[in-house]
Amino acid sequence: MLKTAIARADITPRESVPLMGYGDRTHNSEGVHDPLFAYAWWLEPEGCEPLVWIVLDLCLMSPSSAGRLARVISGQTGIDPDRILLSMTHTHSGPDTVFIGLNDEPWAERYYRLLIEACTRAVRSARSRAFPGRIELRTARSDLGVNRRDTARPIDPRVVLLSLVDETGSEKGFLFHYSCHLTVLGVDNYRISADWLGPVRGQLEEELGMPVMFLQGAEGNVDPVSRGALDMADPDQAVGSSFEVLDELAGGMIAALRRGRDSGAEATLDALSVQRRTAALPLRYGGLSREQVQERIERWKESFAGFLEIPGQEVPEDWSINALIKEQARRKGLGDAETRKWVAEQFTYTSFIGIYRIGGELIDSGKGRIPCPATVLDFGALKILGVPMEVLLDVAFDWQRRFEGSIALVCGLFGGWIGYLPHRSNHEEPLAGQRYETVSTMFAPDASLELLETAERMVR
Repeated sequence: MLKTAIARADITPRESVPLMGYGDRTHNSEGVHDPLFAYAWWLEPEGCEPLVWIVLDLCLMSPSSAGRLARVISGQTGIDPDRILLSMTHTHSGPDTVFIGLNDEPWAERYYRLLIEACTRAVRSARSRAFPGRIELRTARSDLGVNRRDTARPIDPRVVLLSLVDETGSEKGFLFHYSCHLTVLGVDNYRISADWLGPVRGQLEEELGMPVMFLQGAEGNVDPVSRGALDMADPDQAVGSSFEVLDELAGGMIAALRRGRDSGAEATLDALSVQRRTAALPLRYGGLSREQVQERIERWKESFAGFLEIPGQEVPEDWSINALIKEQARRKGLGDAETRKWVAEQFTYTSFIGIYRIGGELIDSGKGRIPCPATVLDFGALKILGVPMEVLLDVAFDWQRRFEGSIALVCGLFGGWIGYLPHRSNHEEPLAGQRYETVSTMFAPDASLELLETAERMVR
């Protein structure tokens, strides 16, 4: 038996803010299409300290920002910070929160205060509503996602449904897990939105009269079908679809969830074990000194300066270079192969800066490794691995293969974000050097296997 409940609080920005998710947006948000929320899932196994999992309708946060937010919420609620789990839904139409709490811009300071207040309110509400009960597990299937590395390659069609049921058999809360980017809306959208998740939750919450919480899965190489394959040779690949298309795709997910809720429970979960461990994962370029990091960055900048026909000191060291590269490719009329080369190089460059310079304090420079916290929530018939990356599907497939007879899921963007995590097999795919996730990752090809072996030992 465990005590559980879900509560939510609004985290919609109250002003125009910088958006996150695409490197070539040109201005701040223009109004709100649908609200953003923080959901708090209270889990209190019998005889154990309570645990709360907070899911935010945000694109991502750095591990430093996520850790700081958890500590502040701990101070407000009295819950041990190690028992506060944070993850993101990964909407690409939300505010730029990568360094929230560390960003001293006025809008960011105001929004950080809003986040603290909303998360605290959601946690307190979930705690006050917690009831003795169980979790009923069901599954459904959805065709919302497509493998953006190659549309002929598989996705995980599973939607895993969790119903929070009290001792009388009444359902009091509902969660679902699925692996798919929230990117029906593209770079051309400037309205705040939870993307396809917004209408899914909104309609179901109205129908069910209870909170509906979403757990993002291994979405690293899964986009909505409206996006298709991600081709870095297409300068307009980040342009999205309309809100009408968004509503249509959301309708398909709603139908899948209804079918799932109407099916019989496949398992009942009434116990929980939580384990956390840090795996030191190998980095793509190994250990580098500060001087070596700067030398590599300067070589990249010299190359980009020649291509962009600008002085080296004007080459951006952030995602804004993406728009410059694509515009120059248009201007020069480059072919697909040459465009892919420059766009791929730009993604490697910005990811290198993000880990080797900005995230430098996390790296064991002598060994070329980065500490990666892994959390396993083991409900018995359900095992959830949470990691601070965008995980590719093949990693999630490998995790599932290790636990035949149970449902084993990956939740990404868990405790922050330190980049993409491909499987070793993704690096062996044709054209891996032209695929976004494998050119932008800073992890060595075997990093995912080391992580999975660590997590499996935690469970065994």
